[in-house]
Amino acid sequence: MTATMRPSAFPAVDHAFARRLVPGRALAADAPRIARACYEMAVRFHRGGRLIVFGNGGPATDAQHVVVEFVHPVVVGKRALPAISLTNDAATLTGIARADGFDEVFAAQLRLLAAPQDIALGLSADGRCANVRRGLETARHLDLLTVGLLGGDGGEIARDGLADHVVIARSDDPGIVKEVHMTTYHILWELVHVFFAQPGLLEREASR
Repeated sequence: MTATMRPSAFPAVDHAFARRLVPGRALAADAPRIARACYEMAVRFHRGGRLIVFGNGGPATDAQHVVVEFVHPVVVGKRALPAISLTNDAATLTGIARADGFDEVFAAQLRLLAAPQDIALGLSADGRCANVRRGLETARHLDLLTVGLLGGDGGEIARDGLADHVVIARSDDPGIVKEVHMTTYHILWELVHVFFAQPGLLEREASR
């Protein structure tokens, strides 16, 4: 087939891949940051902590997906890890929103449910979600380990340093941000189990 006979779909496919090139390379460059987050998450799990996840819109479904991944073993015979999504209960979300405003829907739940050994993971497509920001602020105040999966340039959440670990999907396209976040939290899930395969390492850290 000559270049002039290429199917019309080819340019669209090329363009779709090109739009993902920069975010994909940025994610690869964040490998040390992701590894450190995984290690500190593994330490918290080793101490008996839980993963508490939250996000708006599309990231609300990602929060539910993250929990499903962590609560089932990565390999048969490996442990399941406790995780909670704050986006599952519509009655709780709407009740808090009515009483305290939408910005408080995650912070209020964290104040009720979280313990200092837990992990808070907030997802935001642009880093500008006020309720994700309030959730991370509250989690930090409660001494949780905080992780932000953000899009765009990271927004105010990244700029103001509201999470101990931040990974940014560097795209303004919510679909691409979702793809990068999905890749990221699968890596988090899998590498946490890698650290669990080195129990002496976690025991030394957890004893500090």
